[in-house]
Amino acid sequence: MRNIQEFYQGMLGKIKIAVVSDTLRRRLLFFFLNGALSLTSFIMTVVNFFTGEYILLLATLLFAVVCLCNLLILYFSRIPEKMIYYTFGMEAMILLAFFFISGIPDGFSALWICLIPSFALLIFGIRGGSQFSLLALAMMIFLFWIPAGRALLRYAYTATFMLRFPFLYSSIYLISLIIEYVRRETQDQLDQAKRQYRYLYRHDALTGLYNRYGIHEFMEEAFSGKKDQRVAVILLDIDDFKSINDHYGHECGDAVLKMVASVPLETMCEHCRCCRWGGEEFLLIMQCEHDPAAVAEKIRQKIDQTPVAYKGQQIHVTVSVGVSVTELLKDMTVHDLIDQADHALYHSKNHGKNQVTVRSGQEKM
Repeated sequence: MRNIQEFYQGMLGKIKIAVVSDTLRRRLLFFFLNGALSLTSFIMTVVNFFTGEYILLLATLLFAVVCLCNLLILYFSRIPEKMIYYTFGMEAMILLAFFFISGIPDGFSALWICLIPSFALLIFGIRGGSQFSLLALAMMIFLFWIPAGRALLRYAYTATFMLRFPFLYSSIYLISLIIEYVRRETQDQLDQAKRQYRYLYRHDALTGLYNRYGIHEFMEEAFSGKKDQRVAVILLDIDDFKSINDHYGHECGDAVLKMVASVPLETMCEHCRCCRWGGEEFLLIMQCEHDPAAVAEKIRQKIDQTPVAYKGQQIHVTVSVGVSVTELLKDMTVHDLIDQADHALYHSKNHGKNQVTVRSGQEKM
């Protein structure tokens, strides 16, 4: 009972994920489609056995076995997207050929043929599904209206049926196409909203730098299980930022924050990350051989030499900087480095501001 419940919950979870994932949706739909096709084909096999249609029995049994094999392969292994396309195409074409050539104008086969466009659009998307659906429609037209195709038919289809069935198929295709288009547009809007949410969750809205959540995620990924690398932390704080806000206003304060945030980005390499650590504090993590003290001094000088233009005034901005570095991360954690850089920063603050203080990983605070 517990295993059945776990299986049900697992399948329900996959369905929920599939709603917002094209790849998973295709695999899940293909899985259920094969299950339904194999079940109905086995039912038709039993019906053909009791009616004495042994040739049709072999055909439906073969089709059921193919669908069942695809079902098992899809469930127990991961097959590439192209294989799903080819397998679905083979099954649908076998179904079309069996339906028309065998001479069975009603029943399960007719139902599945009408559903081919819907499944094709859902599994392959608008472009692939449209190509496949139109190819199937072309096969119908060939079998119904071209002499060479009609010679293959065992059943004398009426003119009404020959017109009605492709029209029904085309109608279902157009309806499915509209539904898939609306679904795709909704999905694109949802994906865009998710990307924007993920970005805002990890980045500071004003400066575009990482926020604390984003930098913590980076640290967990970058330093998990790695103890033999050199890491440096640079922590800088804008001097007298409250006075700037009080004297010039918060709009000017925002302009100062943007300027200060842009300077570390100019000096960063691919192994560095910068974030807005607090209100007017910025954190730079370095995983390279560059001298962190030299980098910090370069940032301090650049900010000192770059006044912020605001309403015709040139506002001079300085920063106090604390630096902490360890040659081996196993000697201390990144959070220890940040704490040490914070103490170095306050040393700069308390000894005149607009300067850089460096602490190594071996120094005691």
